[in-house]
Amino acid sequence: MAAIKTFAVLENCIESNRNEPYSFFVFKSLRELRQCKELNEYSIVFSEVHQLEDTFSEEELTSVVLASGGDHLDRYPSFHRNFAEYVAGRAKKYKPISKETNVSATIVPIEQETKTEPKAPRQSRTKYNPEAKIVVIGANPYRAESNRWHNFEALSNAGTVAEALTAMKALTPGGNSVDIRLALEKEAIKLEE
Repeated sequence: MAAIKTFAVLENCIESNRNEPYSFFVFKSLRELRQCKELNEYSIVFSEVHQLEDTFSEEELTSVVLASGGDHLDRYPSFHRNFAEYVAGRAKKYKPISKETNVSATIVPIEQETKTEPKAPRQSRTKYNPEAKIVVIGANPYRAESNRWHNFEALSNAGTVAEALTAMKALTPGGNSVDIRLALEKEAIKLEE
């Protein structure tokens, strides 16, 4: 009796190390198929189209195709025949998964260099002169009780840019030099050097 080519569609589990949801394999014979240790009750095994027709519904086979990144299969001339051709086109010779050996890792201490140099004190960076005087030339341009409104109030009550930044930082949420820039753009304040 001649060997009949057999196809297997394996549903891959998380431990299988295969990156696709399904794997498609071709075997020269049923004897060769017995060597596959990954077969389980969810595997689709067939040699001829009528085995697919007798065992699996179109819905089950369509879910395999879609999960594998394929498009819907045509129903003409036969859905099951088209599925068999799809599997035959993707099937490759079976190679068992090589089990990874557990390697024990030892922790090696690494000597870290410690820096003893103290950090330089942080300089506050503002593009406005901290000594510049704030002159209010308009009313508060923001909606009452909004965060910007509160920031403008602190800004207008301060005498210099440095005082305004300190007062705005104390607010929750705090303000910064952006509030000064916005007030200048709206022409509500001006700065005198």
